[in-house]
Amino acid sequence: MATLSLDSALSGLKAAQRSLDTISNNIANAQTVGYTRKILPQETLVVGGVGMGVTLDAIMRNVDKALLRDLFKQLSVSQSAAVTQTYLNRIQDFNGAAEAEKSISAMLGKLADAFSSLSGAPDNSVALQQTLTAAQQVAKTFNNYNTLLNQMRSDTEGQVSQDVVQANAQIRAIATLNLKIQGLTASGQSTADLEDQRDIAIRNLSKFMQISTFSGENNILVVMTKQGQTLADTTAHQLVFEPSPLTASTYYPGGGANGLFIDSTGGAEITQGQIGGEIGALFELRDDTIPTYQAQIDELAQKTAYRFQQEGLKLFTDANGSVPVNVADPGIVGYVGFAGQIRVNQNVVADPTLIRRGTNGGIVASGSNEIIRKISQFAFGAYEYQQANGTADISAGTLFSSLSLTQVNKINGDQDLTDYTPDLDAAPNITAPAQFSIDIGGGPVVITINPGDTATDLVNNINTALGSSVASLSGGGQLVLTAGADITLADIDIGAAGMADLGFSFGAFAAQDPSFTVQVGTQSPVTVNISATDTATDLLNTLNAIPGLIATLGTGGELILTPRYGGDITLANVTGTPLAALGMTVANVAHAAFRQNNLGPGGALSTGLSAGGSLEDFARGAISAQAEDASRAADSASREDTYFQALDKRNSDASGVSIDEEIAGLTRVQSAYAAAARMISATEKMLDDLLNSV
Repeated sequence: MATLSLDSALSGLKAAQRSLDTISNNIANAQTVGYTRKILPQETLVVGGVGMGVTLDAIMRNVDKALLRDLFKQLSVSQSAAVTQTYLNRIQDFNGAAEAEKSISAMLGKLADAFSSLSGAPDNSVALQQTLTAAQQVAKTFNNYNTLLNQMRSDTEGQVSQDVVQANAQIRAIATLNLKIQGLTASGQSTADLEDQRDIAIRNLSKFMQISTFSGENNILVVMTKQGQTLADTTAHQLVFEPSPLTASTYYPGGGANGLFIDSTGGAEITQGQIGGEIGALFELRDDTIPTYQAQIDELAQKTAYRFQQEGLKLFTDANGSVPVNVADPGIVGYVGFAGQIRVNQNVVADPTLIRRGTNGGIVASGSNEIIRKISQFAFGAYEYQQANGTADISAGTLFSSLSLTQVNKINGDQDLTDYTPDLDAAPNITAPAQFSIDIGGGPVVITINPGDTATDLVNNINTALGSSVASLSGGGQLVLTAGADITLADIDIGAAGMADLGFSFGAFAAQDPSFTVQVGTQSPVTVNISATDTATDLLNTLNAIPGLIATLGTGGELILTPRYGGDITLANVTGTPLAALGMTVANVAHAAFRQNNLGPGGALSTGLSAGGSLEDFARGAISAQAEDASRAADSASREDTYFQALDKRNSDASGVSIDEEIAGLTRVQSAYAAAARMISATEKMLDDLLNSV
């Protein structure tokens, strides 16, 4: 009986000692990063219904594995948001606040202001130089932005390389720890401290990429990518990444940029998957976000150069003096990286007066602001030019037949006949009855003025005699004769003085061909006459002879008039109403739209911006969109970090060491130790008593 009592007491002392060691270790490592509270499992040993002491199991960790998984996942999300915010903030620093006026939008606005000022003094050498300087600043801002974007992409590659090295170190550590844990678990020994180290490695790896885990045999923890590729079990599967020189034309896959692989470049490719963590964010920045910004700025640079050229001023070119052409969607554009090449035309730099005269070789009068006006109104505006479009088909026959045109003869009297009656003071030289003749091609017709006739009676008499509405009264009371042929007025007995009372003189008045004027920009209007034998070809030849005008026929045979170098166009009838017969109307024509899709080096990116609007509208839209991305990134980084910190605290509260709790445990162990010691003393006395009795 005494022996059993002693064994029980000794096991209690041993358990108390192990517990004291465990608690002391917990207290000593309370502030150690990654250390989790350790527990010594104990059970009462009962044999045949009799307590035989205490049995001890291997030391265990007090952890919430589900909470740990959530923590590691959130660390990946938080780190991804943080690195995205860091990079996007660099772009915001470049663009600056609105009041700083350093963005490309502000530079374009200053250039527009310079052209507006120059319009009032187009030959002013100082104003010309200021406009040239503003243009050079625009090109410089484009170049600097392009340089920043290229540098940022290169920086992502460098950071991925560093991250891969650090991630591989953690993968190797996990595999090594798995081997040790496997051996200790198989022999029934505690692996708690090694599991802490393994969790630290997993946590460090989670910063770089999002991972998933599952427990294997003998407490091995298999670590995989988010997509399920194994990174570590008892073997480390290393990440492989080879940096490559990046330019605006480089892209992935297949465009010169390299991807991320497992084990070797021939192994599993994970670049285009959802890698997560810092590495995932860096690849997204390299392959999507930054190239999208590059596509936006390239699109703006190309349209800036193109729109100026369309108005007759090749102000911006590439290094070869060329302006990249527009490419219709879905064609791949040929101006990727143009923002880095754009510069002011060297001919303009050498001769700033070209800003006023244009670069198309046309003769522009000294002091003319025509080119400048077109730049201000159209290159910077929402429309490229004005176009006059007809609706009538003039492709067959003569214009007279296809448009039902006639010659126009209109004779206007110069006397107000409102109060006219014969023999009154208003017509003192007419004694009724009085006669004269009108011939409009069918022979003379006698017109009689009867006593008491008014001006209205006179109009009715003429129209009745001629059988058509030849005569009318103008708003001022003047007699007007209108016909589609020559008009001859001859005397019978009214006399020249009497005819003068009506506002006319005797003689033949020739009919005129229909005509209209065309004015291109601020050029002098040019009169275009249409004769009875003219065809569409004759009209086109006449119109195309006007400087700066292009005349064509549409698919329906309708007349189309377009300014050769952009700008506006003005039409006005001169004789008759030929413009109405042609169905001509003048309308604004929008610029070639900003490309939205199939952009970037691989032709797979979208700007996400409006296709219409002015240069400044597009620039403001791009800057605004980028600012919104940065703002969302900042909000996301703050939100995800706050959640991560909350999870980290929960994990610390659940798995960390509480000094108060350990002190309380220490008190309990001390009590147990004292009880075991007393039992030993009691057993000793029992043995002494037994020996003494013997």
